[in-house]
Amino acid sequence: MKRIFLSLCFILTCGLMWAQKELIVCYATSDDGFLNVRVEPSSKAEIITTLPMAFHGLGRGILLEKGSQWSQVKIGDKIGWVYSKYMGTQGWYTHNGKPKLVAKKIVTPLWTDNYADDGLQYLYYGSVYEGCIIADEYELLKNGYYVLKTGHDYIFVNEDDVKVVP
Repeated sequence: MKRIFLSLCFILTCGLMWAQKELIVCYATSDDGFLNVRVEPSSKAEIITTLPMAFHGLGRGILLEKGSQWSQVKIGDKIGWVYSKYMGTQGWYTHNGKPKLVAKKIVTPLWTDNYADDGLQYLYYGSVYEGCIIADEYELLKNGYYVLKTGHDYIFVNEDDVKVVP
């Protein structure tokens, strides 16, 4: 039984790694400002967390799989389903031929700034899987992190955790 469970976990993890081709963040667009994240794609399924609206132009979830009715998302380390009609998205991969940042760790962490007055202090944002295209719109900072800029908030990824691919 334990072997079957571990095999299923491995298959699920591999499936998620293959499903996520590029970093796309997501956020709620509903009138009430949040979107329920459910265990399975059904309005009757258990709610495990919520996806808030974009804050200063940055979504708080990572899109794993886009569907016409339901989409799979990751918020922190929780994975669930949201109703696609009330979800907005943003990415930094424009397909314009520029060199791309690609995740090279099995699980590549992403960071955001805590906006304290004492300089950059990164907070965990979420993670992407090896091979995921993170961006072709980015800038390398002097501290060894790439930054993906949006309206106000930024996402950062350590230079050692990615490779630049033409």
